[in-house]
Amino acid sequence: MKVIDFALEMEEMGKDYFWRLANEASINGVRTVFTMLAEAQQELYDTFLAMKRGASVHCNADSRALERAREAFARIFAPDGALLDLLKTDLAAYEHAMQVEAAVVRFCEELAERERDEEARALLREIAAEERQYYDTVESIHDFVAAPRWQLCWGEFSNLQEM
Repeated sequence: MKVIDFALEMEEMGKDYFWRLANEASINGVRTVFTMLAEAQQELYDTFLAMKRGASVHCNADSRALERAREAFARIFAPDGALLDLLKTDLAAYEHAMQVEAAVVRFCEELAERERDEEARALLREIAAEERQYYDTVESIHDFVAAPRWQLCWGEFSNLQEM
């Protein structure tokens, strides 16, 4: 199986997963989070499609390990009906997205390490780097959303005046 085709399939699964969560979400903030994540998956899909069209040197790399890996990857995006009951806030939605994306990054990195073909390994590393960059973006948004929880906002600091 072509590595780049697997990456495209991976992003399609991710996009479908986040759209499904967005459509099932009853809370506007959570729906917005998952809609944004689905759109970001589409951007990654477009990136990988550009790589396939020739932007990447390794775009024709083939891997035998990906056939077996497809099922393992599909489990990352397996539907979980009880999940939405747990995602009551946008922060929880971002935390869930971070867990999913961390699993995707680990998955790609492990595939790259096990791959014997050097071209396929290089492409898998390139894909893992793109996924890590996406994870970092989600993590940054999460940290921004969570900042009020971590901010030191005691009353004794709010009324500072010169004497």
